[in-house]
Amino acid sequence: MIEIRIPKEIKNYREKFFFGLTVRQCICAAIALLLCVPLYIFGGKILPQELISWLVLIVAAPLMLVGFFRYNDMTFEKFAVEWLYYQFAPQKRVYSYEPIFMELRKTYLAEELAAEIECGGKENLIKKILKRRKIY
Repeated sequence: MIEIRIPKEIKNYREKFFFGLTVRQCICAAIALLLCVPLYIFGGKILPQELISWLVLIVAAPLMLVGFFRYNDMTFEKFAVEWLYYQFAPQKRVYSYEPIFMELRKTYLAEELAAEIECGGKENLIKKILKRRKIY
């Protein structure tokens, strides 16, 4: 039986172009090959083999990052810009406001806790609270 994979989230769908790679990945891999193969072949005549191998890695790694890297649905360029902005741009401060009733609530809860500790039990605490409110 023939099955077709359908991604759960439509944003995650990437159209495959060649050998299961997207167009972006194919272009980056082709550029890496076009730069690294001649560098390895012709550079071996000028520089030692180990140095040429490291140069090929240094040239190919950024190209592969550009083609294959995805983080939170961001490409490498977007991720790099956001990371640099986060690291080196001044951060905006967020103004936080705590309403006055929150301070009153904290005071009330502290009184309730003190009363519970003083009474020793929840039944006595409930009676004390109801007496304070003049319900009981």
